[in-house]
Amino acid sequence: MTRQTLSNRLLMTCRLIIPLGLLLILAACEQSLSLKVESDIPVPALDRMPVRVGVFYSEPLRNHVYAEDTKERPGWKIESGASHLTMFRQVLPAMFSEVQELTTLEPTETLDAVLAPELADLQFALPGETGTDFYEAWVKYDMVLYDPAGDSIAGWSVTGYGKSSTEFMKSRSNGLNAAVNQALRDAGARLALGFPKVAEVNAWLAQRDGAPDLPQP
Repeated sequence: MTRQTLSNRLLMTCRLIIPLGLLLILAACEQSLSLKVESDIPVPALDRMPVRVGVFYSEPLRNHVYAEDTKERPGWKIESGASHLTMFRQVLPAMFSEVQELTTLEPTETLDAVLAPELADLQFALPGETGTDFYEAWVKYDMVLYDPAGDSIAGWSVTGYGKSSTEFMKSRSNGLNAAVNQALRDAGARLALGFPKVAEVNAWLAQRDGAPDLPQP
């Protein structure tokens, strides 16, 4: 084999490898995802309970980031912390006569109770993963209600589910954002309607001076 022939073969090999490498890079870029969730949560129409509530948002909730770097989801980064705060800031003031955001969980005598939500789970599904035409999202919060002395009154979970159709959401980012937004709306509605139905919460409300006589769930 002459030196010229070897050179030509190497050149042809490089011409094949370089486009293939570019295709692999482009494919990886198309599969990666960077999203900062934007939420639009309506204020529920409720009769406010005569309760002064403090709410403590932990750092993991405030700054939650879903990160995954696998073969199926390479370079995924979904920032959702602000969207969770938006949901609670819309819903809680519609539930209680007064809501104060707290920086610590220290006992307080100026409030009737302190609510501490934590994000327990946030999951996503793409249409290609489920064989459907929908982007889907699930959210779960663990809620704890404390009395002014710092003792637990009640603990329960609130879940939400949302989906958006590929018919209206052509991009993954928009589709997932819409699904998460629907999940947050669902969770907010379940929180507002389900709060007085939690057995321990119901008993606590019934014992409070001036509290309405709520039916047992």
